[in-house]
Amino acid sequence: MAFVLIFRKIFFKNFWPKLCRRKSVVILSTVLIGAFLVFGLHLSLSTQNKPKLRPKLLDNSAAAAAQPAVAESRPLVPGLRVVHLDLKGAPPRVSYLARLFPLMASFGANALLLEYEDMFPFSGPLSAIRAENAFSVSDIRTVLRLAEESGLEVIPLMQTFGHLEFALKLKQFSDLREDPSLPAALCPQNNDSWTFVSQIIDQMAILHPNSRFLHIGCDEVFQIASCQKCRLKDRDHLFLSHVRRVAHHVVERHSRIPLVWDDMLRQMSSESLLDSGLSQLGVEPVVWSYVKDVYRFISPNQWTTFGSVFRRFWGASAFKGAFGETLTVPNAKWHLDNNVAWLHVLSDQTPVFSQIRGLVLTGWQRYDHLASLCELLPAAIPSLALSLITVSFGYFDSNQVFSRFDRVLHCPPNGRPLSDTELDADPNLFRRASACDFPGSGVFRLMETHSQTVKRVSDFLFDVTIHKAWLTDYNIRHNMTNPWRVDEGLQDYSSVYYSLQSLVRTAKAVLQEVYDEWTVAEWIEQNIYPSILRMETLMNASIALKKATHWPRRPLPIPEDLLRRLKDN
Repeated sequence: MAFVLIFRKIFFKNFWPKLCRRKSVVILSTVLIGAFLVFGLHLSLSTQNKPKLRPKLLDNSAAAAAQPAVAESRPLVPGLRVVHLDLKGAPPRVSYLARLFPLMASFGANALLLEYEDMFPFSGPLSAIRAENAFSVSDIRTVLRLAEESGLEVIPLMQTFGHLEFALKLKQFSDLREDPSLPAALCPQNNDSWTFVSQIIDQMAILHPNSRFLHIGCDEVFQIASCQKCRLKDRDHLFLSHVRRVAHHVVERHSRIPLVWDDMLRQMSSESLLDSGLSQLGVEPVVWSYVKDVYRFISPNQWTTFGSVFRRFWGASAFKGAFGETLTVPNAKWHLDNNVAWLHVLSDQTPVFSQIRGLVLTGWQRYDHLASLCELLPAAIPSLALSLITVSFGYFDSNQVFSRFDRVLHCPPNGRPLSDTELDADPNLFRRASACDFPGSGVFRLMETHSQTVKRVSDFLFDVTIHKAWLTDYNIRHNMTNPWRVDEGLQDYSSVYYSLQSLVRTAKAVLQEVYDEWTVAEWIEQNIYPSILRMETLMNASIALKKATHWPRRPLPIPEDLLRRLKDN
């Protein structure tokens, strides 16, 4: 618009009077001037009104999914894109990791966070902690070499305060507990606790000589300031003092950068955090949240506090192990939402910190050491691929993401992008990824078969023992039923029971390609064996019921325990 005004001023002042004296050019001049003014006005307005496009995040329709994202500037792609491998109690075979690491790199990963717990080959005074199926020293050296060959930087993680169940569960280390009845957290005021922690750090650092970072855990320290030595101390001071001591050892003894989970720091003031000296030691918090609304749990004020204390931070999302303690396959859509939310947060917080190190995609194997297994690693590969490819782009574009997804997971050709609605309809990606051929794909397919089989068993047992009236708990307690009706209800028993037996064989075959015999047996015991026992209990009850040939007159006797309860009420 400024250009148009300047042109009009110069033209009408200097040239227009002369042109008007020549009648032959008046009409032509008028037309040209009008055209030029219209063009200038259009150019000015189009520049002012041009929309500023942002990176697209989650598409809301199939049409939108088919369109590539457009951005004026490069999206924020985390510098370190870290895959967390939680090894506690379920270590994959090294041969499987050799196939998995290149795949993770093709998703966009460039680092690994290895959490060992009792899978580390502890020696000397700590040798009792080492599980019988732990990695050997040779195994770890092979893992580190394989990671390096795939361009994956390794960050070791070992808990040093809370979540020490893997050691404190043992009698020889139980004296270190903060609460004698609970094996989770150690007492920071116990001198033997420091000896224990320093030995853990030393052995970990020695076997990871090239690691820049060392993660010291320290999340969810629920038992603190409760023992005789600590109960009169300030909880925050106890926590910060212990973390500072561990971090100082990591820095001074091993020249590594200490990382720490952030959750215990969230309720502390900036003054307390600054006085602790953690920032001077170069401690970097790993801020974790596994939901779609990250700011719901980590408020803007909390980010301001962290930014005033720490120069650098990491984000931590999840690709499995966050939405159910006993799940067998993750909800990939929920994890995608979480990772996309983190891309927003990292972008928002860029001005607050000197550097954003990266994003850790956590993949918990158990909710704690004493819990049963949640989703196995191979069952979560499609979820990891969806989220990590998105993170490596810096935003979600269905066309780009699923194009790489299909290519690296060796899926059938002619796949198309999925909209939000389609992802909601297939959150586990069974329809999308069951025909793909990737390391561990047999385990992924097993989870769908398992889900269908267990549902069939549950439906059968409900029908026979609750919906129908001849094999209920009442019938079994009183040994009274119609034998013909029992046989009628059990007509499908053999078919349902055989499906479980077949599932055990399939599970053993595919799981042993990834895990050792103990992990294979544990998963089958937790996820198939209970259904087998329920079916066999039903059959044994039916056999006992059918032995009766005479039955008593009504009313039937009231069970003594029930009679007592009726009298009490």
